[in-house]
Amino acid sequence: MASPETSSPPKPSAQESLVAGGGAGLLAGLASSGCMLLLNAFAHGVSLPEQVGATITALMPLSLFQFLQQLIGDEAKRYLLVCVILGQCLVFAASGSLYMLARRRFLFKPGLGPRLGDGFVLAALLWLFAGLVVLPLTGAGLFGATLSIGWFNSMWSLAVSGLVFALLFPLAYHWLTASRIREEQRRAEVRERRQTLLRRGLILGGVGLLAAFAFRFITQGAHAPTVTLRGFKSRIVPPPQPNYGPIVPVPHLSSEITPNDQYYVVSKNLLADPVVNGQSWSLTIGGQVEQPYTLTYAELLTLPRRRQYESMMCISNEVGGPYMSNALWEGIPLNVLLQRARPKPGATKVVFSCADDYSDSIHLTKALEPTTLLAVRMNGQTLPERHGYPLRLLVPGIYGMKHAKWITRIQVVNYDYQGYWQQRGWSDEAQIRMTTRIDTPLDGSRLQAGSLTYIAGVAFSGERGISEVDVSFDLGQSWQRATLKRPLSALTWVLWELPWRVPSQAGSYTITARAIDLQGNVQDPRPAPPLPDGASGYHTITIVVA
Repeated sequence: MASPETSSPPKPSAQESLVAGGGAGLLAGLASSGCMLLLNAFAHGVSLPEQVGATITALMPLSLFQFLQQLIGDEAKRYLLVCVILGQCLVFAASGSLYMLARRRFLFKPGLGPRLGDGFVLAALLWLFAGLVVLPLTGAGLFGATLSIGWFNSMWSLAVSGLVFALLFPLAYHWLTASRIREEQRRAEVRERRQTLLRRGLILGGVGLLAAFAFRFITQGAHAPTVTLRGFKSRIVPPPQPNYGPIVPVPHLSSEITPNDQYYVVSKNLLADPVVNGQSWSLTIGGQVEQPYTLTYAELLTLPRRRQYESMMCISNEVGGPYMSNALWEGIPLNVLLQRARPKPGATKVVFSCADDYSDSIHLTKALEPTTLLAVRMNGQTLPERHGYPLRLLVPGIYGMKHAKWITRIQVVNYDYQGYWQQRGWSDEAQIRMTTRIDTPLDGSRLQAGSLTYIAGVAFSGERGISEVDVSFDLGQSWQRATLKRPLSALTWVLWELPWRVPSQAGSYTITARAIDLQGNVQDPRPAPPLPDGASGYHTITIVVA
């Protein structure tokens, strides 16, 4: 009879192989996913979560996309990234379980768990699955061949992430199975603990979602006062003459020029924006042109430049939202580059392709306007990385999604090109809708009865300018005209201000603001969500007089 010292370890059951393999796959997969995200952020590697997330948003019905955006808000893409990463880790876990079951059936030797070679075999299978199945399904081609980083960067970065998985998988398996006997004794306790944690997690998650929904439901006007439309005119003829004058600096009023580090940032990328090397970067101008050519960054900087103040607003900005900023830009007029290339007859659009595989287009007539710039500087500084270094587009009068960043290629085409967000249901024309924002007082502020305060904010109408801003204290039944600060250019927002004597009677008061552009068009009072053409409606706040 064999002694305990010489007897072979008991052969794991199918259930034990399944659980241990899944756990090892999950732990090694978490490390591999982290490596993948780091390589994507710092070494131009491919990120499967980014690619899968983009595919999910493309396939998502427009109504569902809008509902989730309104429910979760601007953090929706972060939640999506987390969900995709968790899904990827579950795939790792499932692969570990299946591999150990297959190994147990065909290759198992009693007493031996997975060796280093097993980790490499499983990692190789996952590498092939990612390159030959997952990436093609997301539209990136075999091993990401159609991505801007190319197939080579995709292959090696997936290989490095796979190496991390291969090294950790067998170690994690043996670590998980080392205390199998002790865990058997504690299985009931662990099961009960997991069930308790699961119940608590589900409860907390549900409460969190309900709280987020309730917060947005309350703050975004589910029961907001309705502005009266009685006597509303969509256009005033002749247009009002702007009431320019000095304004008093007050807390919370937007600065006329937004500092670079405070300028709003929105991109399609779930985690990391591209970091472009200006020394190796080049810009290709081609498509339906007589003379295609390429420029280096140094050559681009030698071309004549134009400076202009211009404001920008994101199409996903809610009424009164923060995604609106103003800066002094410096760049090369796009028409200079296009005229050198000489577009062919029949050309209708100009397409911009970017280092993060984003793309969009504008009409050729818009591209030839002198104010459409390829910006290289922002507020007197080299264009920051987060704002598109080395080159971004500026298109006055059109929402920010058209202002492509990290541009690498410009193509003139003779068809109706639909860009990244247009394929997901957003407007292609994307003309900015007039908006007014109340910056101060803050919504929900408590003001002292009888005190003098200032109601102030910004108004913006793309390149159509602002002739008047009005403030109402009775939901639009009457309006008081605010003073405008003369704008820095015809392409920027306008700062406005109205002194107001706070009523002596305590209570809650509603303040509403609207704008009129230089053509006499009155801001649309009808509430509409950002998707698909940009938000509309009047910004309304409530203050409390004590």
